[in-house]
Amino acid sequence: MKRLALGLFVILANLGVAKVSLAQEQEGAATGGGDKTPPADTTPGANLELDLSEVTGGENPEPKKTTEAAGAPRRSWEDIVVVPRKAFLKKHRVELAPSAGITLNDPLIRHYSFGGDLNYYITDVLSFGLEGQYFIKELSERESLVGLQYYLVPTLNKLKYHYGFDFGYVPGYGKFGLFNKWIVHWDLAVTAGLGMMKTEIIPRAFGDASFTNNDITGQFGLGVRLFVLDWLTLSVTFRDYLYKDIFEYNGRLPTDSIAQVKQDSQNSQSQFVQNIMMFFSIGLYIPPSFSYRTPR
Repeated sequence: MKRLALGLFVILANLGVAKVSLAQEQEGAATGGGDKTPPADTTPGANLELDLSEVTGGENPEPKKTTEAAGAPRRSWEDIVVVPRKAFLKKHRVELAPSAGITLNDPLIRHYSFGGDLNYYITDVLSFGLEGQYFIKELSERESLVGLQYYLVPTLNKLKYHYGFDFGYVPGYGKFGLFNKWIVHWDLAVTAGLGMMKTEIIPRAFGDASFTNNDITGQFGLGVRLFVLDWLTLSVTFRDYLYKDIFEYNGRLPTDSIAQVKQDSQNSQSQFVQNIMMFFSIGLYIPPSFSYRTPR
């Protein structure tokens, strides 16, 4: 019985090897066109192969590919630096800025001014130009209360007009977000200049003649400019006007001539004056457009 079982096992093994050899020859004939294939290994268990298609989903796992070469610099969005251009250029352009202003530091008399500036920009931060204002006076309530309370009439001068020559410099430039929707660009402007202030006394006695003064005036200013369009800006500026003015003489008599009054006033009532004013202006630029002449 043992010999019969051993014989059957040998016969079945030979049939299996022959069947595998026949299948390999047919596959080689179909693909290789007669190429010889190496002899099959008849060792028991040699034809057993582990099929992992069911475990891996039908595809053999492949090693993950890296997109960066070894030693190459790391690239990311953080490595990209963007420097935007300025939204507004002023170089070689003329600025025409009509303005309206008001005095801030005199409690007895208030002045409203109407005028403007005419500036030419040598560079984007340096400019020179002319300024001029015409003033309208308004006596405050405190001025009338002083007379009623102390039985005195204040000695006051009113401003008539001013003109001068100015230099400008832009020390700072920036931008901010508005309502999380718009980006507004702005700059900081500093001005300094020299000019002439025309003043006139307000006589304490009704009907007395008055005289005028021409005072050399220095001014220093600081303002903020907002850029709206390529040719339009809005500005708020504070300026301090410094000059020595001549007021009415305290001992004036009705019979004194105006020349005598002025001479006496120069000897006794002249004093240093500081007028701080706030201006609102609209800047119109010529030409209305600009172009960049430097590379990005």
